[in-house]
Amino acid sequence: MTEYKPVTPRQQPKFAGIKTFMRLPHSQCIENIDFAVAGVPWDGATSYRTGQRAAPDAIRKVSATLRPFNLALDIDIFKHCAGVDYGDLPVIAGYIEDTYSAVESALHPLVKAGVIPVIMGGDHSITLPELRAVAKTHGPVALVHFDSHTDTNNQYFGKPYYHGSPFRRAVDEK
Repeated sequence: MTEYKPVTPRQQPKFAGIKTFMRLPHSQCIENIDFAVAGVPWDGATSYRTGQRAAPDAIRKVSATLRPFNLALDIDIFKHCAGVDYGDLPVIAGYIEDTYSAVESALHPLVKAGVIPVIMGGDHSITLPELRAVAKTHGPVALVHFDSHTDTNNQYFGKPYYHGSPFRRAVDEK
């Protein structure tokens, strides 16, 4: 079995190398892995504060300092699971419905293979294609959403898709 685990500081300093999440290998291989971290650099559905498209890159840079083990509990998570940085899922700037289709299509093979997707970045709207990809394999899903607002609005300026409506659309599609 191939081991997918982070590069250690003894192999390369934390400030060096290609920035992947937690210094995991960058790979789109879905065999022999338990999880895949993927970015969705999308903020095309925001109504005011943009910038979420930069989140996957920023999270990757900051994650270089994360340790794969807990000293107090003496647990190395990579003795129990394997994961990769899958890269960014495709987005089509300016086109929300096309982006939804691209994200769903790119994410579905991971879900179908039993790989747990860990998604970084993007405005709240990207949750809808993620839920679609999961439901395509597992059927109806539940969601617990912690936020200061519900994201269940019906529309914005007459348009059904934006950062405040993904869970309304998800319920409508069930």
